[in-house]
Amino acid sequence: MEYAIFNGQIIPKGKATISIADKGYFFDFSVYSSIKVIQGKMFFPDYHISRLLESARVIDLGHQFNKKQILNWLESVVKKNKIKDVLLRLVLIGDPDNDSQAKIYIFPVTGLTFYPDKVYREGIKVITYHGQRRYPNSKTKDLLLGFLAYREAKRQNANEALLIDSDGNIREGTQTNFFAIKGQTLIMPPKSKVLEGVTKKILLAAVKGQFKIKEADIPFKKLKNYDEFFITSTTRNVVPIRQIDRLVLGSVFPKVKVIQQLFKEYYRKHF
Repeated sequence: MEYAIFNGQIIPKGKATISIADKGYFFDFSVYSSIKVIQGKMFFPDYHISRLLESARVIDLGHQFNKKQILNWLESVVKKNKIKDVLLRLVLIGDPDNDSQAKIYIFPVTGLTFYPDKVYREGIKVITYHGQRRYPNSKTKDLLLGFLAYREAKRQNANEALLIDSDGNIREGTQTNFFAIKGQTLIMPPKSKVLEGVTKKILLAAVKGQFKIKEADIPFKKLKNYDEFFITSTTRNVVPIRQIDRLVLGSVFPKVKVIQQLFKEYYRKHF
């Protein structure tokens, strides 16, 4: 039997249910995060909890929980389930009426997906999809846009979909952060326009001193002005992009491979 946390109490996962009449869930007044667990050890849980709480703040979701409580509950779920390799999901649902009855669920989702080495060596195909999240700085449960975009990517035998905003700029993937490289400069969409991923935060620390960092719009129509592209996420780490829609970008990625190595070294040192 698998176990979950509901407001600090360990319960069977099957009983971690939400009423169809729950107003907070119905109106997507909720935020979430997913934490990677490897051999029983959580992947930077403090970063994930901080982002969860910041996501709640962005949409003015009041609640009664704090970082220390949530970290303790995460550790309890890992221990109770004797978890090794898995994703843990945190869902914080607000009380739209008076902020007094917020609910938090923590539960194991599935085993981790490990991508073949070929993905990291040869890169992936991605597509573009027009749309932008309503609250880009909050990881909310308003997931329909991402679902539709990712479904279209799968239909086109692609690994991810990149969201293009109304100005024609690539912002982020449905599950990933997006980067371009020009010379020795790492270019990323402005923080005000995207969700700051935990892997992105780690990567920026890893490449410090090796690459310059620049925030700027990345216009879809000017992709040929850049050298290389890649995405990051909790489950993927650092993955080069070999094709965007019909534009084939190559399959060597010398600069992305340097970044992959820097990320691995930082990961081994701090995880």
